[in-house]
Amino acid sequence: MFDALATKVIRRPRLTLVIWAALAALLLLTSLSGLGGQSIFDRLKTSQGSIPGSSSDEGQQVLNTLTGQSVEITLLVTGVNLADSATATKVDNALAPVHKELIARVGDGAVVDPFVLPGKLANPAATKLMARNKQGFLLSVTISPEPGKDITKNADAKASFDTSRKDVERRLARVPQELRAVSPNAAGTVSDQAIINQELVDQVSRDMRAGELLVLPLTLLIMALVFGGFMLAGMPLAGALVSICAALGSLWGLSYLVDIESSVLNIVTVIGLGLSIDYGLLFTSRYREELGRLAEKLANDETPAAGVSIQAAFQQRRSRNASLPAQAVRLTMVSAGRTILFSAVTVAIGLLGLALMPPTLLSSIGVGGLFVTLIAVAAALTLVPALLLYLGTRALIPSWLQRVPLLGKLQARIADVSSTEGIFSRLARWVHRYPWYVLVACVAALGAMCVPLGDLHLLNSGTDLLPRNGSQYAYLQTLKQQYPDSLSNDATLIMYGNSAKQANFIKTEVSQVADVQKIHGVTTAGDYTVAYLELKGTAGSRSAERAVVDIRSLNSPSQLWITGQAAIQVDFGSSVISSLPWLVPLVLGAIFILLFLMTGSLLVPIKAVLINSLSLAASLGLATWIFQGGHGASLLGFTPIGGMESYVMVVAIVFGFGLAMDYEVFLLGRIKEFWDATGNNDLAVERGLQRSGRIITSAAAIMTAVFLGFVGGQMLVIKEIGLTLALIVLVDATLVRMALVPATMTLLGRWNWWSPAPIRAIYERYSLQH
Repeated sequence: MFDALATKVIRRPRLTLVIWAALAALLLLTSLSGLGGQSIFDRLKTSQGSIPGSSSDEGQQVLNTLTGQSVEITLLVTGVNLADSATATKVDNALAPVHKELIARVGDGAVVDPFVLPGKLANPAATKLMARNKQGFLLSVTISPEPGKDITKNADAKASFDTSRKDVERRLARVPQELRAVSPNAAGTVSDQAIINQELVDQVSRDMRAGELLVLPLTLLIMALVFGGFMLAGMPLAGALVSICAALGSLWGLSYLVDIESSVLNIVTVIGLGLSIDYGLLFTSRYREELGRLAEKLANDETPAAGVSIQAAFQQRRSRNASLPAQAVRLTMVSAGRTILFSAVTVAIGLLGLALMPPTLLSSIGVGGLFVTLIAVAAALTLVPALLLYLGTRALIPSWLQRVPLLGKLQARIADVSSTEGIFSRLARWVHRYPWYVLVACVAALGAMCVPLGDLHLLNSGTDLLPRNGSQYAYLQTLKQQYPDSLSNDATLIMYGNSAKQANFIKTEVSQVADVQKIHGVTTAGDYTVAYLELKGTAGSRSAERAVVDIRSLNSPSQLWITGQAAIQVDFGSSVISSLPWLVPLVLGAIFILLFLMTGSLLVPIKAVLINSLSLAASLGLATWIFQGGHGASLLGFTPIGGMESYVMVVAIVFGFGLAMDYEVFLLGRIKEFWDATGNNDLAVERGLQRSGRIITSAAAIMTAVFLGFVGGQMLVIKEIGLTLALIVLVDATLVRMALVPATMTLLGRWNWWSPAPIRAIYERYSLQH
């Protein structure tokens, strides 16, 4: 299979490059232009990760039906002194034409502020619409679709509704400037759900561009040091550029099937960038190793055969030189190509599990991740070899970087080499001498890192994820401080039925639940009874979650639903937990089988699963300590919100486990080669670690740079996923691969490669050896 693939690429490298260029251009143009429709950025949504069909989702649908399809647009005015009656009168007069214009547009009763109420500021209801310090007020406008028109089904009605909404937004945005004629310090912020969503999407776009502009040059520099030049360093970046196009294109297409949450785009892009650079680096490194070995062999065979003229010998040597790149590509494809494919399969297994999970947020990440993984491995096995064929033997030419004094020494120490002796083989021999000490120290360190997981609190945040330097975050903070009564409640309870039974149940049963702090009114709407709940703690706190669980467990006289952040979190967690009985056996079983077919060992796969699980838990513990505990918040530029986003943790577990297996495959693949060649376990570990150690550490450095490149953005969820994945890579590529794995392999000795005879027969028939 790999030999045949190499033959096709070698025969048609130009066609391969043309196909990739066309595919990348098509994906990029499609996603950005939308083929005349909406671009990927226009199609992004915001949500709290609700689960279709869950109790909280059904409750929200009922609530939406009761409230209709109306939208409330609010103007927050600041810098006007309503405590001064003269100023208040001037503001009232200045707003009169605004009221008239808005009422003509949306109808009487749909425009509300302190100055349209009977009695104006003297009306008790005006208190809720004025700032506590009397230095501002709220003006809200409710717009509704045309009577009898469903904007979710009628495109023309939706377009007309959106036009009206935008017109009202623009009109309200002009009000503060008009008020400056009577109050020079007047300022204002317009807000509604669409504006909040757009601010999140815009920030995602800015963070993505900033991250890519930082990541791509930084990875190019690191790879230039690894390879000793910029030509070879550019090979993996070609795959990275294609992966960006793939992420945009795949999610654009997927957005027509399911809603794509704004942060999903950055998460899938990070996955694609990391994998494509990782695989491209592995292929390029192995190619240069094979090319150098072939060139050395050719140099040792330079003596012309008897009777062959000097000119003929020169032509023969020139012909052999020209064929070296093709030979090197073929050898690399058969060796590193298998490792890359195996690694991609392990990552894809986890992403497939993610794609099959009920939460749309997780399944969209899984599907997008599967697509970019496919693109990453395809680019590494076709695009990168085609580029290397055009580069030819120039890959062996020393770079000018080696002539720069400091850079030359640094490059010589970290560049990939083909020697079987070096710093990593010496490290392995040191581990051989003290395997028990290394094992205990590593397990103790990893165990200590796991401790913060005991207090982990998972969140499904909404507006808490708004960028802290944005206008909408400032708007919400002002509401909390100056207009607490205007904020939405922690949870909404909806009950089927509108009789006294429902009202009595809420007043006598729900009100007695320990974590229900207050009930703000009980009303009826159609066939339903609705109550607004204030829960202890924040909207997503543990106490709020307990309240949701306790209310649902009550003996209700009719069906009830609860909406709000805590309810979504409870349903999200239940959905993920319900998936574990099939997801865990699927992922671990498939990985066990693949590792067995690669090594022929029964113990190595078991050990790999246990060690990688411990490594992953340790990294997640560190991430929890940072983000939930707030350690390093000022350095990283975030405000702790009392937990970590639930889908970030799920994605980190799935993708992080795949990355850990990625490095496991790199290391075991080389160790297995030397075990098969020598039959000496310790020697195989030493040489395998030496050959793979530099590529693992180089890949880890690059992957860390990729992930950390997105930490500098404003979106908290992107900071969380970026830093968490970086921690997973760093812990696994250093403490685990360089110390813990060699220690366990030393202690097990020849038992590393043991398997019962019947199972050994399966391996010998279906093995995935190089």
